[in-house]
Amino acid sequence: MTNIYFFDIDNTLLDHRSNEIPESAIASIETLKHAGHTVVIATGRSYGHAKPYIDQIGPSYAITLNGAQILKEDQEVLAIPLARQALIDLFNWMYAQGYHYGLNDGLNAHISGSAPEVLSVLHSVAMAVKSDVGGLLEQDVYQGWLFFDEALDATLMPEILARYPDFDLVRWHPSAVDVLPKAINKWTGCQWVMQQTGFTADQAIAFGDGLNDMEMLQGVGLGIAMDNGHPELKAIANRIAPALHLDGVATMLNELAQIKRRKHVL
Repeated sequence: MTNIYFFDIDNTLLDHRSNEIPESAIASIETLKHAGHTVVIATGRSYGHAKPYIDQIGPSYAITLNGAQILKEDQEVLAIPLARQALIDLFNWMYAQGYHYGLNDGLNAHISGSAPEVLSVLHSVAMAVKSDVGGLLEQDVYQGWLFFDEALDATLMPEILARYPDFDLVRWHPSAVDVLPKAINKWTGCQWVMQQTGFTADQAIAFGDGLNDMEMLQGVGLGIAMDNGHPELKAIANRIAPALHLDGVATMLNELAQIKRRKHVL
């Protein structure tokens, strides 16, 4: 029986220290494909920002922007924009409170101000930055950002969600959260792909490291967190893979293959 595998990019496949995907992970995923399994990328990045790494993996589908956009090869097959006027209102309200915001145009980050704490966040994922949100709010937007410290999560996040029920928020950096369409996440993207490919949740395996992987790891039959991942994700995972820099993806895929072979023999 074949399976469908979902892989996050940042800190799951992509090592930020080298800005490369380990060769061991690439080879192991290629082995999966040769064995008839379906491989899917599931990332918070936009397609343009993720494309160099997507091309290395060669997945059947790419779930991007935390489920707001899905591509098959280079063709968009699903797109769910943010509610425009509500997003404008949210940004105006946050800016009035003294917080910066930003938009993803698919390749570049457009931000409300070049504060050092904002620039450091976006530079950590190698995004080109422009300080000109302006006209982008006149077109469909699939991912926004709010920049505030995680120490404020217990108070500020509930207030934002109560004021702006069209959105969900997920933290991806100690100083930044994604603004997502309500009830859209990587798992909803996985479900859409499984409907197209005929797989069930029991046949699905997912690898991730961050809070934006929570729903995905909880939804699939086997959710695997990287040992370098967020403690909250590791707490709900079915298995913990060794850290990325210790060839964690390849090691776990090899373990799963051995388990499958033993079951076949028995």
